[in-house]
Formats: sequence, structure tokens, C-alpha cells
Amino acid sequence: MAKILTPIEIERASERIRQEKETFDQRKKQDNQWFVLKLVMGFFSVILLATVLIVSTYILMNNDKFPISVVTSAGAALFVDILGLIISVWKIVLNPDSVTKLEPVTTEDE
Repeated sequence: MAKILTPIEIERASERIRQEKETFDQRKKQDNQWFVLKLVMGFFSVILLATVLIVSTYILMNNDKFPISVVTSAGAALFVDILGLIISVWKIVLNPDSVTKLEPVTTEDE
């Protein structure tokens, strides 16, 4: 036998659905913003890595023109920058736990 719903129950159900839709839309918007942020950070990290690579390589290839401390710093910067990039790409981009999964927020019991 079908249950008869009162106007208050109908209003509560419609309000719940409205709030669930807003929650889903907010999650979708935030997911899009995080994607754009990751993309921008990735773009600038590639530019930064290329810059450090070029400068460090120049210093290391022409090590006779620079003091030993500068040459050592260039080698260390090159190593640390490449290592940092590998770690950050692994943790941010390749880690499946960092990707948000959009899913319905409504329940089936209504």
C-alpha cells in the first residue's frame, strides 16, 4: 500500500533535493578550480625547471668562470629541483587519492 505524503513531507523532500543539488554543484565547481590550479602550477613548474636547468647547466659547463661555491650551488640546485619536481608530480598528479571523485549526493531511500 502506498504511503500518503503530507505537504510538509513533500516540502522537506524538495528542500533536501535542492540542498543536495547545491552541494553537488559546489563540489563540481571546486573540483574544476582545483584542476585549473594544478594545471597552472604544472605549467609554471615546467618553466621554472627549464630555467633552473638552463642556468645550472651553463654554470656547470663553464665552471672555470665561476667560484667553486657557485658551481656547487648550481649542482645542488639542479639535483634538488629535479628531485622536488619528481616528488611533487608523483604526490599531486599521479596519486589517485588526490583526484576528487564526483558522485551523487542523493540517497535512494526517498
